[in-house]
Amino acid sequence: MGVTILAASITGCISYQSVRRLIITKSERNALLEVRERANNIDRWLGTRKAEIEILANTTPVRSMNWSVAAPYLKSQVNRLQEFQHFALIDPDGSYFTTKVGRALINVSDRQHFKKAMAGEVYVSDPTISRTLKGQSIVPISAPVWSSSANSLDKKAQKPIGVMNGVISIDRIAEVVGKLEYGAGTYAFVLNSQGVPIVHPDARLMGNIDKPAPSLLESADANLANVAREMVYQKTGISLTKINDARVYVAYLPLEQAEWSIALVIPRDNLEKELFPFKILAVTAGVLAAAAIFAAIVGLKLFALNSIRTRTEALLHRLTGRIRACLGLDRILQTTVDELGTLLKLDRAIFAWYDPRQDSLEFGWEYCREGLPARLGIFGVPGGPSGDLAARLHRCETILLQTATPNATSSEEHAYIELTNSHYAAVPVLTQNHRLGYLLACANRQFATPDEVEVLEAIADSLAIAISQSQLHGQIQEELKLLEEVLAQLRRTEEHLVQSERMTIVGQLAAEVAHEINNPINFIYGRLIHVNDYIKDLLNIIRLYREQYPDHVPAIAKEIEACDLDFISEELPQILNLLKIGADRIRQIVLALRKFSLPDEPNKEHANLNESIDNILLLLEGRLEQKILVVKEYHNLPPILCYPGQLSQVFASLLSNAIDALKSIENSAQIITIKTDIVEDSPGRFIAVSIAHNGSRIPPEIKHRIFDKSGHNKSSQNFTGLELSVCYKIIVEWHGGSLTVESPVQSQIKSQTGGGAEFKVKLPIF
Repeated sequence: MGVTILAASITGCISYQSVRRLIITKSERNALLEVRERANNIDRWLGTRKAEIEILANTTPVRSMNWSVAAPYLKSQVNRLQEFQHFALIDPDGSYFTTKVGRALINVSDRQHFKKAMAGEVYVSDPTISRTLKGQSIVPISAPVWSSSANSLDKKAQKPIGVMNGVISIDRIAEVVGKLEYGAGTYAFVLNSQGVPIVHPDARLMGNIDKPAPSLLESADANLANVAREMVYQKTGISLTKINDARVYVAYLPLEQAEWSIALVIPRDNLEKELFPFKILAVTAGVLAAAAIFAAIVGLKLFALNSIRTRTEALLHRLTGRIRACLGLDRILQTTVDELGTLLKLDRAIFAWYDPRQDSLEFGWEYCREGLPARLGIFGVPGGPSGDLAARLHRCETILLQTATPNATSSEEHAYIELTNSHYAAVPVLTQNHRLGYLLACANRQFATPDEVEVLEAIADSLAIAISQSQLHGQIQEELKLLEEVLAQLRRTEEHLVQSERMTIVGQLAAEVAHEINNPINFIYGRLIHVNDYIKDLLNIIRLYREQYPDHVPAIAKEIEACDLDFISEELPQILNLLKIGADRIRQIVLALRKFSLPDEPNKEHANLNESIDNILLLLEGRLEQKILVVKEYHNLPPILCYPGQLSQVFASLLSNAIDALKSIENSAQIITIKTDIVEDSPGRFIAVSIAHNGSRIPPEIKHRIFDKSGHNKSSQNFTGLELSVCYKIIVEWHGGSLTVESPVQSQIKSQTGGGAEFKVKLPIF
């Protein structure tokens, strides 16, 4: 029934609005046509004046540009064309003669109408103050005067020989505009191209070229400014707006004969007077529809009363099923009070735990009718013997519960709930752990009938079973969670032991391999020096031989040409030099590998961290692809007392992590920046080492626990260094320093992935 009423109401509203819109649109169209017709009359009037001036400019007396010849003729035309106050003949330099005063003592070369006419245009100027008729506001109309010998083609190449000017009083323009009306209360106004009124009922708003007035574009009335903006843009239209606190329609359109736009302001009632019969019809139809709806609702309610008990039982069964299906205690209790409040249309439905020691109720879950404040907390009845609250709840007496929450704020100290007799029901809920709860239902009507109490008791029974199931499920989940944590800890411990053992074995093997490689490579490197000397001696002997015996026997000359002796003489020293460089490179790598893999001594040793980092980079050179740029910003560091092997493993792990993070960048520069420096801090001096990259960022959800054993680390198959938790332990516990991470990077490294990371190590200088 509600859907039908809503659909009928929406349809009626849409129909009313549609018909109303059609009527208003028709009225707007008629008003705009009326304004257009009147504006066309104004355009025709201005066009006639422009044509008269243009005709006079083409007459023989005017073309002579001789005032003594033109003056009698123009004075006769003033008498004939009574729309003009006077005529003027203007020379190209701006000096002029008028039919009023003869030769004028001022110049008009700065006037816009003079410039337009000299450019060959018949032009209607904005109003201005007459320089001949002191103090009068006029509208000049100017036309170019062409030489009598000029034809239509020459006019484009030649300039006018003067300007013919006619003056119309602004009052005459206002009189013509004032004839535009659309019922009582309407008025018209005209704006120039800057939005300044040149004709307006309020003379205080009018302006002209010599007496500027504020533009309506800057009006404090935003609606009037919007209308003025449309008029300045030479648009045509009609709109309903609010001007001077009155709802009016404004019809506006541009004039063709001048750079003006005219508007007609029409009171809203004038335009919408055709809506009055339609409104009466709509109100009548609405009253009849409301009567029909009321009758239908009464019939529907009578029908609904017969099925209310069946629906209540069905809803009770559904609620019981939902309660038992939930396992979380919070969800069970909140679902119960929500469904109960909706089912019985209550003001409040509350589940509270009863504390017999304090004789109080802890309201933990609540349903509130919209508009009522929530009342969660601990409530009790001041005074009275212990157990009095439970007894009064069983008897459904009127009780005023006041907040008993410890440390309550001043606003909470006066919070209370009033349980009024016959307006609430309280049903106890006893759980298996013997904790007593209460299901309370409050309404602003007569409540707690036998049927309603029966519903509450049935819900309470199902709720007690559901609470017991939830508690049992919670215990099982806690035990399972504890078991999973123990298993996870065992797995991490096992992986750590295996990884530590593996790293120890790998280190020992690396040290042995480095030792075995070091002896033969030293032998090769040492012999290469002698080989290089021997080759130089042999090549010198060959050179001397060729100088002393330039003529070779044919067999020797043929062999020299076949083996290209000159090329061998140049290339062989270079090859030996490259072999020496390669052997030296192998010696450096073997030395770095030995320093990295040898176990630390029981006592700390002095080591240079710059050299340690360079050794690590040398070992990782195979993983540093050509597109990875390593930027080193080293400062002179003193030797530091430490475990060199452990620190080398930490730096190797951080650099390896940085290389892996850069794999996420494909089309951007891959940069690793290593900085070392000495910093002063409150406890003393420290060596600071920073390893930063512009690769993928560390997710915020794991950043705060990245150094925990349970934190985020790479999987064992692609992790080649220590876990970050072990690195943290080496730096913090074994060396008394600090290890921090920053992601995204806020330094000079700009990551195009929006991330990056920077690990900072600080070690004390003893």
